[in-house]
Amino acid sequence: MNKKIKFIWDFYGNDSEKTANHSLIHLHNFLIKNDIDVYSKGVLKESDNHFYSYLILNIEHLNFIKEKLKPNRAFYV
Repeated sequence: MNKKIKFIWDFYGNDSEKTANHSLIHLHNFLIKNDIDVYSKGVLKESDNHFYSYLILNIEHLNFIKEKLKPNRAFYV
């Protein structure tokens, strides 16, 4: 069984939903460019002024994603 990591990019403020959705487009393009398979991706709401974009990837990509994309948070799923 492959371990998976959920990477999170947080956005705050009145435009946080729009920014998180726009961020997800760039994250998706990065995955395609680097031939990285994604288990899941999306945008979730924490509150009216806090949305985040996320990717769930195989653990083998942990260091590469941390170095290149600098997520705010990450945890095992």
